[in-house]
Amino acid sequence: MTRTLLNRSARCAVLLAVALPLGAALAGPAEDYIVARNKATAAIAAAVKANRPAPQVDKADRTARRDLEKRMVALLGPLRFKGLDPKPAFSPDTLVPGDLGTDSPDGLVFTDKDATTHLLVSPEPVFADWLKARAADEGAPAVFKAGIAAAARDDFFFTLTVSRDAAFTTYAPLPLAPAPGEDTYAALGLFAQDGTGDALPDSVVVLRVADGRVAVAATEVKLKVPPMPACTALWKDGTAKADALLAAAHKDSLPDDPRVGQSFKLQEDAATAYRACFASEIAGTPALADAVKKAEGLLGVVRGK
Repeated sequence: MTRTLLNRSARCAVLLAVALPLGAALAGPAEDYIVARNKATAAIAAAVKANRPAPQVDKADRTARRDLEKRMVALLGPLRFKGLDPKPAFSPDTLVPGDLGTDSPDGLVFTDKDATTHLLVSPEPVFADWLKARAADEGAPAVFKAGIAAAARDDFFFTLTVSRDAAFTTYAPLPLAPAPGEDTYAALGLFAQDGTGDALPDSVVVLRVADGRVAVAATEVKLKVPPMPACTALWKDGTAKADALLAAAHKDSLPDDPRVGQSFKLQEDAATAYRACFASEIAGTPALADAVKKAEGLLGVVRGK
């Protein structure tokens, strides 16, 4: 993570943290988009609260998102990325509160034909406003309040931005060399729905902030990871203890047996230990070099080169 990214995000956070009086006009197309977005979201939320028929709510949602998509396309201008479909999808998928995808950031999403690469592009002020809203959500990572740069250090950032119904977990950060006026961050990790266990990482994620835009991308990778017996031993030892504790709890069949929760915690600790070992063992290997090369290639796609 570069210091310039921290400085850039801090400036953006300061600008967007200033609360405007109710009804005050915001200057600029990005701010106009934010006003329109908030107005549409409030109207749909009110319709849901008033128990409007589902077809009526869905129609209002589609109409609002069509309008927002036009605004977003105008904001970002013509975009094209090598290997990705030139026709993006608008994000979020819905503005209906409580529906899956409501919390996704505003922007355009580009994918390749195999759906192995996803790229979200958003105007920086719009993205910063979205992040500020997510920081206010119950249970949100505290680091979200520190801006884009700090938020990218938390795995939940990539879960929200480029995941497809799976949580992202970092195995190792990846070094990238930003170009002048560009801020970048990359990591090797895994998208999974049921924890990481001792699974190998399957994705590289990249963040780029430049030219007034935020781009977040993820692509699948298949690395030739060398055997890591020390890491495997950590995982097996931790899960064996967890399994033994859970078996004892099931045998006794006590109500609210704390050993059940303790067993799950042991499994989580074993997965954490495995990932920490993995990050240490992969350092200096061709597998890590391949991951860095993959991240650099993805950054090149994001740059439009």
